[in-house]
Amino acid sequence: MNQAPLNKNRQDKFILVLNLPDGIKNIVDNITRNTNRIDANSLEISIAGAVTPTISIPEKTVPYGAQTIKVSSHTRPAYESLNLDFKIDNEFKNYWAIYKWLDIINDIKTGNFNEDDIIKYKSAQELSSPSQQLPIYSSNLTVFGLDEYENRKIQWDYIGAFPTKLAEIKWNYAISEEITSSATFEFTRIEAKLI
Repeated sequence: MNQAPLNKNRQDKFILVLNLPDGIKNIVDNITRNTNRIDANSLEISIAGAVTPTISIPEKTVPYGAQTIKVSSHTRPAYESLNLDFKIDNEFKNYWAIYKWLDIINDIKTGNFNEDDIIKYKSAQELSSPSQQLPIYSSNLTVFGLDEYENRKIQWDYIGAFPTKLAEIKWNYAISEEITSSATFEFTRIEAKLI
């Protein structure tokens, strides 16, 4: 493969564009750095690599005469979890956005969904399109593969994604590496394309 040596040695060859659900985008106020503040339509997060789950369409064994043959089941099992390691920005905005997303799914104090009534439910007429029928706490993630000139070359779209885990912050002043964490997402569909 013809690739510049610079690109092989870089740590940030991939970028995750996290489109926040409408309810989480609306967590805003006039006080800077308030603990409820998100104020972003989407976040771009530098990740160390792209993770693609196993994509499988299992076979079925069908008896035929005195033998059996294998045919496609034409079904897909649920995708495996998507685990992403990411660098935390200076103001912890990317970490905080995922934390608040998890807090809406299950409130830390009461254990209920949407306890603060942040996500507003839409009427039945507004939920007529297939994209609107995804759960109100999910959104789409896009992972771009970058070349040595920061051009986006490949794109993975994870449809209907929501976080299920946010790992500890690896905070160590004894080493000079950037602060990192990891998050786990579930999703309903994956699409990939070269751009």
